[in-house]
Amino acid sequence: MALVVNDRVKETSTTTGTGTFTLDGAVTGFETFSSAIGNTNTTYYAIVNTVNAEFEVGLGTVGAGTLARTTIISSSNSDSAVDFAAGTKNVFVTLPASKSVILDSSGNIVANNGSNLTNLNADNLASGTVPDARFPATLPALNGSALTNLDAANLATNLVPTARLGTGTASSTTFLAGDQTYKTITADITAVTAGDGLTGGGTTGDVTLNVGAGNLIDVQADQIDVDLSELTTSTSDADGDFFAVIDSANAQKKLTKANINISGFNNDSGFIDGSALNASNLSSGTVPDARFPATLPALNGSALTALNASNVSSGTLSSDRLPTVPTTKGGTGLTAIGSANQVLAVNSGGTALEYQTISADITGVTAGNGLTGGGTSGDVTLNVGAGALIDVTADAIDVDLSELTTSTSDADGDFFAVVDSANAQKKLTKGNINISGFNNDSGFTTNTGTVTSVSGGNGLTGTVTTSGSLAVSPGTGIDVGANVSVDVSDFMSNGSNNRVLTATGTDAMNAEANMTFDGSTLTVTGNVVPGANDTYDLGALGNVWQNIYTGDLHLSNEAKDEGNSVDGTKGNWTIQEGAEHLYILNNKSGKKYKFKLEEI
Repeated sequence: MALVVNDRVKETSTTTGTGTFTLDGAVTGFETFSSAIGNTNTTYYAIVNTVNAEFEVGLGTVGAGTLARTTIISSSNSDSAVDFAAGTKNVFVTLPASKSVILDSSGNIVANNGSNLTNLNADNLASGTVPDARFPATLPALNGSALTNLDAANLATNLVPTARLGTGTASSTTFLAGDQTYKTITADITAVTAGDGLTGGGTTGDVTLNVGAGNLIDVQADQIDVDLSELTTSTSDADGDFFAVIDSANAQKKLTKANINISGFNNDSGFIDGSALNASNLSSGTVPDARFPATLPALNGSALTALNASNVSSGTLSSDRLPTVPTTKGGTGLTAIGSANQVLAVNSGGTALEYQTISADITGVTAGNGLTGGGTSGDVTLNVGAGALIDVTADAIDVDLSELTTSTSDADGDFFAVVDSANAQKKLTKGNINISGFNNDSGFTTNTGTVTSVSGGNGLTGTVTTSGSLAVSPGTGIDVGANVSVDVSDFMSNGSNNRVLTATGTDAMNAEANMTFDGSTLTVTGNVVPGANDTYDLGALGNVWQNIYTGDLHLSNEAKDEGNSVDGTKGNWTIQEGAEHLYILNNKSGKKYKFKLEEI
């Protein structure tokens, strides 16, 4: 990409806004940007709107038929990008004044003699000789005593004295530290002891500590996990004295079974509270004769056909009816850098420097399973790695059950984490948790008793005390005979095939004679009018009507906030058909025109 300017480059555009311009072609006698400047190149441009005072000058990037407004130099919008309005714009190559080379009053380029140049680079002197006057009166001493900005990387011969490397005493028991002082060799760590919950440790070499795996704790290379699958499987309800729970604030607790309200569970078993027993739910067993009065036709109740469970007011139902430091050579003459963990020190003769190995009891602490951190020098820190259901703070490791994935599927609840009265942790199978141990806040019951009377409730008529039946009450839209049927004629008027129903009130409908639909064709006898002016579409992009059959075609954009995208005006026209021509009428001016058609 290069900066290119050229003569007589001018195109038009109708693009609006602040973005890239789409160019519509060269003006007669001019060239296009793509041909004269070249795609991907940059050039200086000017844009002028022909219908208002908008203008912009800048540096743009040419594309295929486009011009990106890369940098704005000046504009009618306080030298910022102009949000161009509708109308035709002239887009042409220009040379901004701020980018022009100007001659002074003597006809010279400003500072052409170099008198104003203030940042010359001596590296660019390729010919001629610098005059003596350009050097200081006294050059640096040959012995280098006046040199103050030497680069050690340029030392190619001889040795640097130890006194030039750092301060302090250089000997066989000291090393050169990163602060350029000689220090005595010592070791920071002398022993690592495994504390509570850890194993390993030592007093020499690389020392490793591991978190000790225990009950419900799994230890991996970089984390500790709570493993509830290690809970002992129990099939005894007596083991479920406590349940591990988490409240909405993520507080972890063990909740006694008797204080767990079963109303908070999904009642998939259909238990009821006993206040409205339904005899239809008796799916097995036999109601004993003693539950019926002696005056019934049969003591076993075999003749009762329409009992209403809401009338069970006494007695008890049988339970059967209920769902179940950068290192450096330093100019010492050494030919190689020492190995890992060595330091630069004076040899035993005190004549030269050499790399020596530091002797220490512990050379490194490595993070074992469940730990992170470690190191081989200085103060070494190990941290317990947090994992699934494990939170690690400064001085504690906590089991965080709030990290458990929330599930709304009963199939996920094969086991429940429980704690018995002896604080033994177990996983208890759901089928072995007796709901009788929970707090029955829902009032589920196992009551049995004698049904003495069944009365018709809402939608039913009749009462049965010994034998008989209840009847369904007919109502609006409901006919009752041998079967119950819906009768739409009760709330619909003008019913007929294929008519479209419309509401005539909150509970009535009318079959419209002027609008029918036979499953494929919608026929309307009357006008189809949109609910608001210039708001809704007929068809959509990618989902268009195949053909539109119409008489005169009326076109108007007068309801729009802005005019058309070419000249911004608004109009009202009608297209009519003639025997040989198509005509268009301007409904605002009254002028009439005909289309110029070319036979093919």
